Amino acid sequence: MIKLQAIIAMKNLKIIILFLSFIFISNQNFHYCQTKFDTSLKKNKNQIPTNLKKLEHLKDLEKQQSTFYEFKIIESTITQGNIGLLTTYFNSRTYLNLPNGVSGYYSNNQVYYVLKNYFQKHRVKSFSFNEIVTDVNTPYAIGSYDFNTRNGRKSLRVYVSLKKIQNEWKILQLTLN
Repeated sequence: MIKLQAIIAMKNLKIIILFLSFIFISNQNFHYCQTKFDTSLKKNKNQIPTNLKKLEHLKDLEKQQSTFYEFKIIESTITQGNIGLLTTYFNSRTYLNLPNGVSGYYSNNQVYYVLKNYFQKHRVKSFSFNEIVTDVNTPYAIGSYDFNTRNGRKSLRVYVSLKKIQNEWKILQLTLN
């Protein structure tokens, strides 16, 4: 729980730093544009699209960073085996695909009970995302989930995709295979 709070605090700190950087860059660009406007209107017209591109780039970076931290929170929660902490990420229709035959779209309550049952039977020994892709419309992460069985340790590949719905990241799909 403390680790999760630390990750959330780091996320908030990074967003504040990014915001302050944006303000600093914007102020520099504003001063630069103001100076150039006085000397050459023609050059300033070319500068405006460049500044807009910088702003769009900063927004994209912030979105990617925000998404990355959401995946890290999900990773930490799965590592702890605490499905209750994942409930804020469940959508009204989340797609699940588990090795025990569970496959399809489920409501957030159903997802909670299905995953809780699964993780009770297959307790996490280790979990981590090996790949996190944030620069696409539907960000996703792929990881490895290890647990013990009667016959020894078993490893599953995990796929999680997110979508921003009403300004909150929600899990669209969770697949273990």
